Amino acid sequence: MATRFTPHGEFKAYVDGRIIVSEVTGPWNRELVLTWANEMFVYGKQLSASGPYVGIAVIRGSMLCPPDALDALRDAIGYGTKKLGCVGNVLVAAADVEGRKLLLPSYEKLYDDDTPHRIYHDFDKARAWALELLAARGV
Repeated sequence: MATRFTPHGEFKAYVDGRIIVSEVTGPWNRELVLTWANEMFVYGKQLSASGPYVGIAVIRGSMLCPPDALDALRDAIGYGTKKLGCVGNVLVAAADVEGRKLLLPSYEKLYDDDTPHRIYHDFDKARAWALELLAARGV
């Protein structure tokens, strides 16, 4: 029987035009990812009704998490791409985010090779790339 823990970490999410922004403070666990994913699916479903969108995740504090949280995150990102019209993902993690250098290779593996994705140090560059991606798709 799988043990269910209380969500660790925090997130806030909102829609900015055709972009879903998640501001996440870690470290976090699988339960937080599942709570986040449920909220993202609601936003994704709303946006996909009228066209594609891009997801931006802004990480603060730490990006450390257990392997099952990365698995849940990979599943959620894949669902958004395959079922909800997400056409790109951006991860924003400043140089001082704990675990950034250690975990970037693991985060790169979260994204489908066919889905554009980028990793930036600051939000403005991430948002500019997301807007370029959407404009290239006529949005």
